This record gives sequence, C-alpha cells and structure tokens, in this order.
Amino acid sequence: MRRVLALVLPSLSIDLAQRRRDRAARVPGRAPTSCVLLTETRAGRALVVERCNEAARRGVRVGLSLAEAQALIDPRVRARSGPPWVEERSESRDLRALHGLGNWLMARFSPVVALDPPDALLVDVAGTERLFGEEDALCRALLRAMHAFALGARIGVADTPGCALAVARHGRTPRTLVESGEEARALGPLPVEALRIAEATVEGFAELGVTRVQDLLALDRDRVAARFGGDVALRLDQALGRAFEPVTPLRFETPPQTERVFDGPVRSLEAISLTAEELVDALAVELERARRGVLEAVLVLHPSDIAPRTLPLALARPSANPRHLWSMLRPKVETAHLGFGIERVRFTATRTGRLPARQVQAWTDPDDAANEGSLGRALGELVDALGARLGPDRIVRPHPVATHLPERAFTLRPPEEAPPRRSEPPAALPPAERPSRLFSPPEPASFEALDEHSAPRRVRWRGIGYRIRHARGPERIARPWWDDESAGHSPGSTPTLRDYYRLETSCGRTLWAFREPRDGRAFVHGEWC
Repeated sequence: MRRVLALVLPSLSIDLAQRRRDRAARVPGRAPTSCVLLTETRAGRALVVERCNEAARRGVRVGLSLAEAQALIDPRVRARSGPPWVEERSESRDLRALHGLGNWLMARFSPVVALDPPDALLVDVAGTERLFGEEDALCRALLRAMHAFALGARIGVADTPGCALAVARHGRTPRTLVESGEEARALGPLPVEALRIAEATVEGFAELGVTRVQDLLALDRDRVAARFGGDVALRLDQALGRAFEPVTPLRFETPPQTERVFDGPVRSLEAISLTAEELVDALAVELERARRGVLEAVLVLHPSDIAPRTLPLALARPSANPRHLWSMLRPKVETAHLGFGIERVRFTATRTGRLPARQVQAWTDPDDAANEGSLGRALGELVDALGARLGPDRIVRPHPVATHLPERAFTLRPPEEAPPRRSEPPAALPPAERPSRLFSPPEPASFEALDEHSAPRRVRWRGIGYRIRHARGPERIARPWWDDESAGHSPGSTPTLRDYYRLETSCGRTLWAFREPRDGRAFVHGEWC
C-alpha cells in the first residue's frame, strides 16, 4: 500500500526572496529593507505578481504596477525600514530550489521524492513513519525543519497523491492526515479546484452552483464527462484511489568524491598532506572531464580516536584547477588535529557548477594567462583567497543600478550572487560624467560666488581654501517625488534638488560639488582621482 505525503510551499518564491534579502542585509554598507515584492514585466510595465504579508498589510495588491505599489508603502515605514526589496520572479530559480529541497528530503525522510511544480513535493512515507514513531510525529518533524529553513509549509498525508495535495493546499489546518478509505469524506468540503482541474472548468462549475467536491460527487458522471470532458472524472478517480496516478521520483545523485583508506593510523602530517593533494588532483580530473567545477567541497579526516575533522571549502566561481583547490585547503590541513593518527581521508564536492566553455587554438598554450576566460578565472581565485583570509562576508562586488541618483548607482552583493535578471533591459540613462570616488556622506563645504545661481569662484573644504580655475555646471539632480527615503547628507535633511558642479582647482584637484537651492548649503560629493 502506498502512503503519500504532500509538502506544499505556498509562498516559496517570497520566502526565497526574503532569504536573499536577509543575506544581502548582512553585507557591510547595505541598507535594510522591509517589504518584498516580486514583479513581472508585461508590455513594458513592471507588475507585482507576488508580495509579502507586510506589503499586503500596506495595501499592495497583485496586479498593481511597481510604481503604484511603492507609493502605497507608508513614508514612515520607508524611512525606518528602507525601501522594499524588489525582484523579478524567476520560475527556473524557484524550480532549482524545489529540486534542492527534494534532494534534502531524500537524504533525511524518504528515498522516494517527486516534484509537483511549482510549489509542492510528494514524499512516499510508507514504512518510514516507524523511524519517527507515527505519521503525525513525522509531519511535525518535517514542519519544524521547514520552519528552520524559514519556509512556510502545509502538509497532507493520504493514500493517493491527488488527495494528499488537495488537503495540503485547501485543508483547514497546516497538517492534515487522511486515513485509508476516508478520501471521499476528506475531499467533500474542499473546493472543486482542489482536484487540479483547469480554471475554465472551475468557472463552468461555478455557473452551475457546483463549488465543492461533494457537489461534484452528486452529479451524474456521464453528463459531467460529456459537458466538461474526461479530465474531471480522471482527476476525481485519481484522488479517490480508483485510478492510478504515476509520479516520477527524483534520482539520488551521489556527489563526486575520492577516498583513501590506510592500513593503519597515520600520524605523519606530510603523508596526510600528500594524500589529500592526490585526492584533490584525482577529483579535479574527473570534474574537468565532465565540464564541472567545485563550488563547495569538504575534506574529511577520520582519526582513530576522536571525531572526524571536517575541512570545508567554498569558492566564488566553479573551478577544477587542482592547484587552486589545494592552495585553499593546504592551510587547513596543516593546522588540523590528527589525534593518534588518520585512518581515512575523503574529499567530496558537495556542490558543483558548469565550467564556462573555452576555445583552445592550436597555436596557443591552454594554460597561457592570455587565453580567453583566464582573467575571469584569475579573478575568481583572487576572491577565494581573500575570502579565506578575511571571511566570505567581507568580500562584495558592486552591481550597477539604473538610476540618476549618485548614492544609489550601485549595490553591493556577494561575488557569487548574480544581479536580478530582467525580461527586458532597463531604459538607457543619458551619459553623464561621474567622479571615480564618491564620499559617503557628502562632506560640508562653502562656496564663494558672485550670486547664489552662479558657479563658485572659490571653495573651502576640509579647512583648506581652493581657487577654482574652471567650473562646469550646474547639473540639476532631483529626487523622484515618490521616493520618501532620506537621501540627505545630514540628520533630518531630505533635499529634493541639487545643483552639481565639476570644479577644477588651481592645485590640480578636480572636485564634484553641489549646492542646495533651497537653503544654499554646499557639499563636496566626490573627486576625480
């Protein structure tokens, strides 16, 4: 007998976006955010397709344009918690996350797990509930695990996948268990869409007053099939167990690994280091043959008297270069506690990525640094080395943002995190000269000019007076009217207009300074170096 557990993640896209938001908030210099909005570009407009509970409480609805949604958020909330976190919804990214969660379930709860995109997993729990005592204890353990992952989940258990999915998605409680033979009673009060039928068919049933499954069961089967097709009867039979519903389980893929077992405990650090280097070389050759590279790996040393020593490895870009992998692992191996000797060494690539394609010509050396793609590989190796010394959270990379406000022209993200993808490229901004260095916040200064509208003739900054040899400007930059976040440079200030000048001083320095037309205050915002 088959026993199916349906794990439904109704807010998977939002939960994953919130995790990315929280991870980005830990980057130094990144402003916090409160609401999360997922958008989709249709006919050139960014429309909200999903939003978090906080945004829903602020009045944001699905279908609003992004500008309307941002305008609905209270200015006081934006000033306190920052602007909303906005992402383009990606079904492929959510599917990869669902696949990864399925692999995790296979390792901890059941060897048979199937995907039901876009937000559900089917788990065969027949016999596995004995490991937890009973089915209810298994469900509670699974809900606790999802809560630890910061994922909202609902669970349904039944003899058929259709019934399990129906009670998980539309049941009254987040955890519903259906006993064998009680499928019709459990499905009766649920809405008709719980049977996973087409939306047009659901609307047709609504016109007839058929809104519940129990209403559908009271109708004549042949007449329903004649009017709405045989798909309704098939879905109903699958949910009730009258027809078999096949599912395709995930295949458990063993991560690539290499291992060496010694005849007895080895206490020589030189021998252990040589063995670990050979294992890294062997795995690198295997990954290179498959055009894969290491993103995360672990070297495990098994002493004879103490617990295994785990030496993790994380890279910014996929790499199958054995010299680079070993240069990252060698300091950890040399400082590892060997106990009374190591009996086994295992190197496992827990997460891999596809290596970029590279064309090797007959008259060039494949290992030559001038080859195409070598700069990207060298940059990735540099990021890995800096992350190993300084910590991965301290390495960030700027990503450009399509905005005319200089403070927000880029965001800082981890090196391995790609910028949000857009289905359409953003509108091109007019070219403008910007300094190579920006001061955050802008530094106070004073201008000497003929009047408040003319370019400065002298500027005093950092206690030093500069005579202006040439001034270019003004360039007026205004903050959007819907933007309530303080873009000022001093507490309590929220300037909306700035007049920028490029000032070439007599001593050779080139400053980027602005004056506020509202009160005449002047600031130096950057410098060309």
